[in-house]
Amino acid sequence: MQFRLTKGGAPTTETFETAHEAGAFAQLVDRIGGAAARAKRIALERSGPTAPTLSEVLEDYITAAPDLTPGSAGEYRRILRRSLLEERLGAFPVSMIDRVDVEQWVQARMLTPSAKTKKAVSPKTIRNEHGLLSSLMKHSVDRSWATSNPCEKVRLPESEEHELTLLTTQQLGRILDATSKRYRPLVLLLAATGMRWGEATALTWRDIDSAGARITVRQAWKHDEDAGRVLGRPKTRRSYRVIETTPKIIASLGTPGKVEQLVFRNRDGRNVQHHTFHEYHWSRAVTAAKLDPRPRVHDLRYYAASHMIASGADLFEVSRALGHKSLKTTTDVYGHLVPTRTRPTITHAKELETLMQSPGATKAA
Repeated sequence: MQFRLTKGGAPTTETFETAHEAGAFAQLVDRIGGAAARAKRIALERSGPTAPTLSEVLEDYITAAPDLTPGSAGEYRRILRRSLLEERLGAFPVSMIDRVDVEQWVQARMLTPSAKTKKAVSPKTIRNEHGLLSSLMKHSVDRSWATSNPCEKVRLPESEEHELTLLTTQQLGRILDATSKRYRPLVLLLAATGMRWGEATALTWRDIDSAGARITVRQAWKHDEDAGRVLGRPKTRRSYRVIETTPKIIASLGTPGKVEQLVFRNRDGRNVQHHTFHEYHWSRAVTAAKLDPRPRVHDLRYYAASHMIASGADLFEVSRALGHKSLKTTTDVYGHLVPTRTRPTITHAKELETLMQSPGATKAA
């Protein structure tokens, strides 16, 4: 095939055994330029494909992590496919992936709309995908398949700061009034406890202590390898927890069923699916409540946390109630909501009030 080593330069040629190899090389030329593509081909021919490809590294990475759930493994494989990582970096061994390759992938990812939403990919998504790539390259270094991690010090798009949508109790009341009778207890429980959706909808009656007004979180809905839903462990070790609430919140859940029966079920007696609940119940209730901006179901967790903090709850206790992995997570998300007890800005401002007196008053004093 013909190509140019530099833009505008004289054409040169490379010979390939198959049309597939020629096509892959042509794509590489388009991405990194003719000279860089030829250099990679020469290096590969000299060293041979001694190192595995990115996809092969991922499979080894999954095998080496016994605590990785099938759902997480499946999601990692999907990320590799949809993130352009496999398309742009999967043609050659990981030993040949360098920092320039990673930087060019970041630029391409920023410019390529999401196949699902047709919108620009968020900085958070790119950072998460870069995190997986970095983990795989670090794994390659540990396996002696690569000499360094090319993801280090690569500049990434800044994450967008989104202000939390904090519902008022009045707004929550309007949502509850507009929610169907079947799902009103679910919305109330999420707002009262701050439980994650996957935790609340995985509760069985054995998790409900009516006498002690306590709820035990011992399982949650997780993705399986094929993006389906299965019951599994909660998100983190600290997500295993006992949540104290009130007898009335417990009573709102209804008449207890068999111990293994889910507390919240749809009309068919099956588990409540988030997308179905959001489309046919939550979204309609929010519309009826006339709220703008429109809160998400997850904002009920923010509601619970923010009101616990506003009532004077200790941040550590809030962190435990929410099942956060660490206190740092709670502080990073909700720290700005903690009311100050020493009121330093007021104390400081009072010291300066003398400067606000009429001209000459300070001097005269």
